[in-house]
Amino acid sequence: MAQPEACPACGRPTEPDQEYCLDCGARIVPARRLGSFGTAWKRRFGRYPGDWAFASLLLLLVAAGSATAGIVAGRDTETVSGPGTIVATSPVVSAPPAPPTQTEPATTSAPARPPAKPAPPAKQGLATWPARDGYTVVIASIPARGDGLATATAKAREARSRGLRAGVLDSGKFASLHPGYFVVFAGIYGSLEAAETASRSAASKYPNAYAREIAH
Repeated sequence: MAQPEACPACGRPTEPDQEYCLDCGARIVPARRLGSFGTAWKRRFGRYPGDWAFASLLLLLVAAGSATAGIVAGRDTETVSGPGTIVATSPVVSAPPAPPTQTEPATTSAPARPPAKPAPPAKQGLATWPARDGYTVVIASIPARGDGLATATAKAREARSRGLRAGVLDSGKFASLHPGYFVVFAGIYGSLEAAETASRSAASKYPNAYAREIAH
């Protein structure tokens, strides 16, 4: 590698392999000449800057040309297709799974109850005496011997068919009556006066009807 003959900064002569100038301290760079071009350059201007200057200049020209080509290409692209559009896309979110369908348990219907049996009508449709004392209208008193009950029952049915609330009493079960008779009565009243009024109304159908107290 050839060394420069003098310091490129101050012109002081240098020694072979000398890296820095002993006078000014400048770094001594070996001169790389481009053949006859370098020699002619030095003769014309008195100093040759070195090969690196031309290499740097060449690199700057190449870089400038590349930048200019990029700008022109970018403008051409915008002119033809218009400015680029940035489309923002939201991330795909999967819909949550549908909740499981709840099935209502089948309701077991209660077994159908059989229809209630109608209450049996009162015996022979005749009135019965309540468990309390009161007053009534006596239609007839029939001895209990023989078919006395059947006769008294027929008499009570007859009175009922005529619109009276009639029934049959066993006189032996009531302290206010003489035992040994089946008494055919009509109506149940709370006072003697009410029973007497009813007896007068029944007299048109039964002339021998009269009011009487019924006590246990």
